[in-house]
Amino acid sequence: MTETRRNVLTLVAAGIKRPARHLLKDLEANDLHPRVTFFGDTLNSDELDEEFLKRVHGFRGRIYKFLPTPLAQVLEAYFLRKNYDAIISWSEPFGLQFELLLKLTGARVPHVALFGWPAKGKKAFLLRRVYTHIDRIMMWSTVQREKVLNEIGVPSDKISFIKWPVDQKFFRPVECDTDMIFAVGNEMRDYPTFLEAMKGLDIPCHIAAGTLIEKKSKWASAIERRDDLPASITVGKKTQLELRKLYARARFVVIPLHQTETDNGITCILEAFAMGKPVICSHTIGQVDVIEDGKTGIFVPVGDTAALRKAILFLWNNPAEAKRLGEAARRYVDEHATLEQFVEAVQQEVERSIEAHGNIHATGIGVRETLRSVS
Repeated sequence: MTETRRNVLTLVAAGIKRPARHLLKDLEANDLHPRVTFFGDTLNSDELDEEFLKRVHGFRGRIYKFLPTPLAQVLEAYFLRKNYDAIISWSEPFGLQFELLLKLTGARVPHVALFGWPAKGKKAFLLRRVYTHIDRIMMWSTVQREKVLNEIGVPSDKISFIKWPVDQKFFRPVECDTDMIFAVGNEMRDYPTFLEAMKGLDIPCHIAAGTLIEKKSKWASAIERRDDLPASITVGKKTQLELRKLYARARFVVIPLHQTETDNGITCILEAFAMGKPVICSHTIGQVDVIEDGKTGIFVPVGDTAALRKAILFLWNNPAEAKRLGEAARRYVDEHATLEQFVEAVQQEVERSIEAHGNIHATGIGVRETLRSVS
């Protein structure tokens, strides 16, 4: 029996600053960029991102120009929903607004939501009211999952736990001298504590702050306001290729965090792991699913300058131990967190959602085919 080829639409916040898709594919093929197109290609999914909206003309296109971009994306997904077998929403703003619109209009469509931090504030308020219309909720934080189950009351059979992925082919061990350490990321980073811990240590370090989001933040600004940075520490955003080179040179990676019940830092932790590097990380309430203390990295108490300094000196002065932890970190990625494993898990949930709707036939040619036919 021939396997049915599904048409999927993914709501995602990406596109404005990415290269055109054909250029991106060339970069990926030449090992110059992580495989960001793998998700859409494997799932046969169109990405409804900011660039997608630019191709919407006529009355809808004119209206969207006056709306917040996420709302415009949700409205376009609603308009196109019958052209697809399933909708994937990547992040809470998309998933919750889309489901609210479905509920208000009495419409139904197979919907898989990828949620990271849904159990707080307005997102939790909205989730309580719309979760009945979401077929599958996929989450990668056990802390957030427990909150969704116990505080919001979402039935356990609607939720699937999934490991957050990394492109383990792009981020991979590279043999080179480990002559520095590396701190990376922006959101919820406690760089003041890290800089205090580094005082007097003649250890070369680069802080790649501002790599995760484009806008200025209080975390990146906390570094820029410092006028006492030692000569051994440099600061600045890096491209994906530059990040890989820094991971390769680092003996280990430091992720200093403010206290949070979300899993801030997980992307950078997994990139380091995939490069075969251990991670020193603040032991927050939410960062509990990836690092094994003493096996793949070292946890230190949040805001504890002395403990962070001690951990940095320990791994810097014990390169064999850093290598041992880094090798275990890479094994973790290969066993649990590859890009292929993540996409396969999402694909299975998409299929379950379609089957639950009784939608076992193709529902339309999809926008991908429409665009191809006029190109």
